[in-house]
Amino acid sequence: MNDGPIDAVWKPVLVARAKFEAERCHKLMSSRDEIEIEIDLAPVQRAAGRVRDMLTGLRQRYHLAPFEYTKQVRIAPTEIPHSHPVLTLNSFVRDEVALLSTYLHEQMHWYLTWYSKSRPSDWEALFAQLRARYPQVPAAADGGSQDEFSTYLHLVVNWCEVEAASRFVSRETIVQHVGGLPFYSWIYRTVLDDWNELGALYREIGVVPMRYATDMSADDLALARE
Repeated sequence: MNDGPIDAVWKPVLVARAKFEAERCHKLMSSRDEIEIEIDLAPVQRAAGRVRDMLTGLRQRYHLAPFEYTKQVRIAPTEIPHSHPVLTLNSFVRDEVALLSTYLHEQMHWYLTWYSKSRPSDWEALFAQLRARYPQVPAAADGGSQDEFSTYLHLVVNWCEVEAASRFVSRETIVQHVGGLPFYSWIYRTVLDDWNELGALYREIGVVPMRYATDMSADDLALARE
């Protein structure tokens, strides 16, 4: 018997059926490979909210205004805290002492930016004396800052940070806190070991006593912006 005519009829059907099964199998395999990805920012938002609430509490409990050279604060949970262009905090702080220290540290950058612009010759003289006193400073990995200039700068910033923070909590508490930080270890150690000598230098140059933000004009505060 000749099956030719039957093959001619059924072949397109079989081909279509095979194609359908292949596509169905492909879709099934693809669906098994796909995953559903959800971005959940709620934990990060909660962490940022915790820092916001802690800072609000600190400002209610203590009169921080004299040391607030900027009133713009940004909380970016995963960023490294920094001062400019907007004072930025992260959500890694463990407690109020750590937050107070960090917040005032960044405010001191604003204060010293004002000082450097309002008294540039004294600022240069200060750095010359710091370089003469500490001709060799360590790299960041050894307790310094990101570069030589920043290390000298932080000898002033960190001294002012400890001085300001000690107005609100005990000096021993602040010293213990900064002594346990995993960064700026040489800078903090030098600041604390040479506290009186550095304080005398900063008074001679006019960095301290610090001029309060509450005593500054709007033009003065504008100088604190980079």
